[in-house]
Amino acid sequence: MTLSQSPKKTSVTAINQALKNYRGAMYVNPPKKVIKSDNYARLSRDQLDQAVIAMVHAANLSGGSVGDVDLYKLVRTYLQCDTAGTEINAVVDRHGL
Repeated sequence: MTLSQSPKKTSVTAINQALKNYRGAMYVNPPKKVIKSDNYARLSRDQLDQAVIAMVHAANLSGGSVGDVDLYKLVRTYLQCDTAGTEINAVVDRHGL
């Protein structure tokens, strides 16, 4: 890490390089600027799916869509549909996890 790079920036660079290696021509560049919660819906389906791939790899999950678990649909729905996001938050609040 150089003095000019924060630990987060170093991590983001490493994650994106790993995703480029893994996805090849299917890799999509992340947004140049940080996306805040009021603009999550601007992320493309490909960007969100790539984020799920990063999570699947980081947590050593068997996949992002296995059996009755579909993290791709969950993330897309949660971040791109305000109504669904509100409903999902209510479920999370009820179950206290």
